[in-house]
Amino acid sequence: MGLIFKTPSDDAVEGTLRQLHMANQVDRVYERTWGWVKVVFFSCTAILITSGAEYYIHESLWENTLLYALDYIISLF
Repeated sequence: MGLIFKTPSDDAVEGTLRQLHMANQVDRVYERTWGWVKVVFFSCTAILITSGAEYYIHESLWENTLLYALDYIISLF
């Protein structure tokens, strides 16, 4: 007798549902892990590219972006 279904012939159905649930759990963990690996990798790559650009052009991209945004906001008023 299964835990979900109450007839002895439904054990196969319960086993199938259990296997599908387990496969779904494994797939979900894989997708979340792979997603976080990509986020960390591309974030580190963006940081290195930005740092390299700032080093070679001898300008602060953060400062220039902030000043541009402030000038744009002031020009709206």
